[in-house]
Amino acid sequence: MFYVGRGLRSVFVIASAVLLAPPLTAGVRVQPMSYDLSTAGNGARKDLRVENTSATPAAVEIRVERREVQPDGSDKRTPADDDFLIFPPQGTVPGNGFQTFRIQYVGDPLLKQSRLYLVTIAQLPVSATGQAGTGIQIVYNIGTLAAVSPAGAVARMEVIAVRPAVDPGFIEVTVHNAGNRYARLRNGSWLLTSGDGKTETLEGEPLRKAIDNSLIEADGTRIVRLPVSANFRREGAKASFKLALS
Repeated sequence: MFYVGRGLRSVFVIASAVLLAPPLTAGVRVQPMSYDLSTAGNGARKDLRVENTSATPAAVEIRVERREVQPDGSDKRTPADDDFLIFPPQGTVPGNGFQTFRIQYVGDPLLKQSRLYLVTIAQLPVSATGQAGTGIQIVYNIGTLAAVSPAGAVARMEVIAVRPAVDPGFIEVTVHNAGNRYARLRNGSWLLTSGDGKTETLEGEPLRKAIDNSLIEADGTRIVRLPVSANFRREGAKASFKLALS
């Protein structure tokens, strides 16, 4: 069921904004921001709640891009609207209210490994009367992560190389995901072994701060910088990653 309502409590933070045409006093919020989908059946669908935190109606549309995570953590994005059915594809969210949008994966049902998508809720630069504005309007684009995975997919991390980073106090680790499911390299713990055999563990909040974009795709490779103590001998160091159970 799809509906609009008023008075929903705000949940998530605004992700990004661009400047265009009459000012809005607030923006748009989305829940959830990250979600897993299956390749078919009920698990291939997700409802997104888009909340308008201003008193002015907000026109929004849903856009989909394939998100390919590069070794340095940057993204390569390509349009992928054909992989999803979206209802409604556009809508006007009432002031201080919300609207529900349903997204459904309709791409390859025989995927062999996870595929990541950026599903963006894009606010359109249109006034409440449907007319283009003449001043400055702040419009918000909120990107959510949709991860489509085949049944039974698992991630398997293999550290390929460890070397001293250019900056003191860091090591550079090259890790490969030999499994068929995506993973997050800060969702678990790193065991770092120095060249003289001493060990350090990186996990929790220090790990979350260390890696900005922690996603690694199925059959993907990432190069990450991890902090070590001042006494850690970086030459000859080793590393291993234990993924937390989800």
